[in-house]
Amino acid sequence: MATQPLFDPTRFDPGRVVLPDIELVRGLGKATDVVIGVAESNGRTTLVGAGSELESKAGKAGGALLGLLNQGPGHAIDQVTELNLPGLRVLAVGIGADLDLQPEDLRRAAGLGVRRALRADAAGQRRIVISLDAGTDAQVQAVAEGALLAADGFRKLTHRPAPPAIESIGIVGSSRSSQQALATARVTAQAVCTARDWTNLPANLLGPNDLAEQARGYLKDTRVEIEVLDERALEKAGYGGILAVGAGSARPPRLLRLDYRPRGANRHLVLIGKGITYDSGGYNLKPAESLKTMKCDMAGAASVIVATRAIADLGLSVRVTAYAPLAESMISGSAYRPGDVLTIFDGTTVENFDSDCEGRIVLADALARANADQADMVVDIATLTGACMVALGTRVAGLMASDDAAADRLLDAAETAGEEFWQLPITEHVRSQLPSEVADLRSKADRYGGALFAGAFLQHFVADQTSWAHLDVAGPAWNRDTAHDYVPAQATGMGVRTLIALAASMAG
Repeated sequence: MATQPLFDPTRFDPGRVVLPDIELVRGLGKATDVVIGVAESNGRTTLVGAGSELESKAGKAGGALLGLLNQGPGHAIDQVTELNLPGLRVLAVGIGADLDLQPEDLRRAAGLGVRRALRADAAGQRRIVISLDAGTDAQVQAVAEGALLAADGFRKLTHRPAPPAIESIGIVGSSRSSQQALATARVTAQAVCTARDWTNLPANLLGPNDLAEQARGYLKDTRVEIEVLDERALEKAGYGGILAVGAGSARPPRLLRLDYRPRGANRHLVLIGKGITYDSGGYNLKPAESLKTMKCDMAGAASVIVATRAIADLGLSVRVTAYAPLAESMISGSAYRPGDVLTIFDGTTVENFDSDCEGRIVLADALARANADQADMVVDIATLTGACMVALGTRVAGLMASDDAAADRLLDAAETAGEEFWQLPITEHVRSQLPSEVADLRSKADRYGGALFAGAFLQHFVADQTSWAHLDVAGPAWNRDTAHDYVPAQATGMGVRTLIALAASMAG
């Protein structure tokens, strides 16, 4: 396995995301750790995935496996019972009382097991085998995704090389068809982890042009075409929103347009991701405690870039066009002000009520441009509003849509991917607050229903009869707590798996 490349601050390389080898196995082999499940069914403790080989090792250690494990926390979800056998550590992950495990249950269990195997007291590289009775392709894919996503974590920016903590991951299974599920899991996990890595990068190392150029390198030799509009091209074409938001920075804005056109595709999906590489709030300056993490405000852009490549790498038969409006929102003599009137790509004038509502401004330009694509579905994703976090917390993302059919398609994709979204309404009362006294629209209303107003504002720029969904991932895109199951601290890559699953559903 390749070692992690050195970090070069002059040229950040998304390719430094190196995931461990993963394969289907029939037994424990030379494993240092094995992950199994423990459940309670009909009042009795039941082990999931503990085969005869493991039972034999436990017997040689002086007792039956179940008897030894009964000394731990048992079946409680998110609990791990650790048992050290000669040359092997058993990690029994609590999975509750339901033995009918869904893919997300397996994804979380595998992730928690791998994360526990990587605790600080683990010496040397780990060879991890996961045995959770994954019998179907969907189950194998879920286990593999959970394991790989948990194996990934924050990459310290250092000149010192870091050897990989995991040498290999094996999943106990026998289905030959699961090889494709394994490959899909790897492509998906690679995309998520690359989005995490970009989002974690400090803003001094990732301005709008930096991300644009890195995207060029990331998409080189793929089936995805990329076009980058610089500040001169943006001005010539009339992208007044992106230009206004980026005007306060010494690093000018960019607009990325990606296009994946597989032969024979008869459906067209447009993805749009907010790419504010740093968000100071502008003249509506954010509180000091919020500023440190505002490097994460380009998580939406990272998501659509990596999802588009993953869709291409998987060869899905659906055309995908992606837009990433990139800008750095700063304060200077050239920064846009509260009260300024901006002209969006489609000619709509917008009164800037709050310079910290910059995300909807850059997305408006991209949405207006995307109307010319005449897509079957348009989806935007953004770390957009604190109001959505107040409503739904930090682990559930908001979803607003043009109609219930569009919402259902997204919710189905999210369920397949194992990501949590909750549909919020865009009411006529909220829409009635859009008009401005000095321009066509205002960018903000009062504090109540702020996430809904942002959704209504964005929908204004979507062509009538277009199937559209807005994903507000402000909460779950950045984990402010400690790592859990397969989710690391800091950037999470939230939404990437849902976008890939959505494309797969449209490909048929």
